[in-house]
Amino acid sequence: MLMTPSRRRPWIHGAATALMQASLLASVALPALSLPAMAQEAQAANLDRDMPERIPGAQPDPKSLEGGIWADAAKAERQAKTSGERDTDPALEAYVSGVEAKVAGPFAGDIRMYVMDRPFFNASVSPNGYGEVWSGLLLRCETEDELAFVLGHETGHFRHSHGLKRYQEVKTGTNTAMVAMLVIGVAAAASAPAGTYRPSGNYSGAVVDLTYLGTIAVLMGYSRDTEAQADAYGLIYENKAGYFTGSGAALWSRMIEETQASDYEKVRRLPTRTNVFGSHPLESERITQLNALDRQLHGGTLATRGTAEAKAARAAYRAHVRPYLGRWLKDDLRRQDYGQTLYLIDHLSADGEDAGLLNFYRGEALRLRGHTDDLPQALAAYKAALKSPDAPVETWRQLGDVYRHTGQTAEAQDAYRAYLAAAPTAGDAWMIRDEIDTIAKTTPAETPAPASGAAPAPEAAPSNGGATT
Repeated sequence: MLMTPSRRRPWIHGAATALMQASLLASVALPALSLPAMAQEAQAANLDRDMPERIPGAQPDPKSLEGGIWADAAKAERQAKTSGERDTDPALEAYVSGVEAKVAGPFAGDIRMYVMDRPFFNASVSPNGYGEVWSGLLLRCETEDELAFVLGHETGHFRHSHGLKRYQEVKTGTNTAMVAMLVIGVAAAASAPAGTYRPSGNYSGAVVDLTYLGTIAVLMGYSRDTEAQADAYGLIYENKAGYFTGSGAALWSRMIEETQASDYEKVRRLPTRTNVFGSHPLESERITQLNALDRQLHGGTLATRGTAEAKAARAAYRAHVRPYLGRWLKDDLRRQDYGQTLYLIDHLSADGEDAGLLNFYRGEALRLRGHTDDLPQALAAYKAALKSPDAPVETWRQLGDVYRHTGQTAEAQDAYRAYLAAAPTAGDAWMIRDEIDTIAKTTPAETPAPASGAAPAPEAAPSNGGATT
């Protein structure tokens, strides 16, 4: 279950809070599928060892353990409904809920999806059927098939009561950890020589830390096996709903590539680093497992799409999310990992659609990152954006800012004037007029060329306050 952090909180703190809450209750509901009819698939993904399926429409006894979890989930759902981060656009909510219904089958009536404006890749469905899809995930899906895969994955958690299973594991794990710490402490004290004082931590600190970390790992997310099972359910359910089953592997492949495009070394190391908190299978492992199941679903061969069919699928999905692209990309910049944003924009630009908007945000990412060679590339991106009718009017203003920063004052004035002509009533119009006046006052007038034999005039100082690229 997800919390709904206030917009006044920093993004990272809000996302961390939401993810921690999600780790305690996340799970999902989806389509009915006869696993015996897919015995090979079930065996390959260890689905035959999973918890039994729930019954569509079933509700737990309010006095039971699961009933208590449902009550907590209901409280979180009430928060989500009124959260400032909830996107209440009826068209978007209807679209996401429609995809969920397709993969959910007879469980469709058990699930209620909410779209949340959070620029991170995440989705979840709680044990009571309350689900969230974050805008960062919708931005990164290229086709409806990929969205269906993710929702199918979450459905697998719900349908097989993984949330209840994990709560029970957490409870057992916590008790085990407490007992282990007591036993280790007693053993360490007993091993100390008579008449001496030695804190038990000197003997058992490392073991206690491992026990503690193991308990935290349970709290932080589903087990690796459970995540692998949910991936398999995602593929099986979307196949039953008629979706393209190469979507899961394609999505995880791009997530690896986006991680590698990060501006931060710690982030780039994530796909290949295994630690006690690695509850999800490594991305490469997930791709291998998904491809193996995909072959089983299609008689030994991977599902494939022709170039034209793949492009049409991307265009169809883009048509649904186009109205929100600008807002989502603006939010993505707030993560301040511009390498990842640029990777994402490159993929969104693959088919030549929305060139004005995407080039504008490419320029924004480069301008904000501000590496030595970023500003010239930002100028090129803004100029490319202006060649398309969907370029935001702010492109002229940002172009003027970069020109001014690089000392190209005449070009900066022209860009600012173009912005004012396009948006004369803009809220910042007075500021832009002041910028133009300031440039005019601080830029020396052009000096006539010296007569033959005369000494050249001294070079004018930069008009941008000494700023350099």
